[in-house]
Amino acid sequence: MDQKLEELEQAIVEAEEAKRQFVRENPNGTGNKDDRMRLYNDVERARKSLRDYKRMNPHLL
Repeated sequence: MDQKLEELEQAIVEAEEAKRQFVRENPNGTGNKDDRMRLYNDVERARKSLRDYKRMNPHLL
C-alpha cells in the first residue's frame, strides 16, 4: 500500500480517537464548544483529504 495512503488513513484514526476521548470526558455536550467543533472538523478534514487523494490517484487503489 502507498505510504501517503497509509498516513491519511492513520490521520483519520487519530482524529476520531481524539474526538471520542473528548466526548467521553465531556458527556451531554459539556466542555468547550470551540474544542468540540475543532475536533469534529479535524475528523472531516482528514476524511476529505483521503477522499481527494483517492480521487487523484485511482491507480493506487
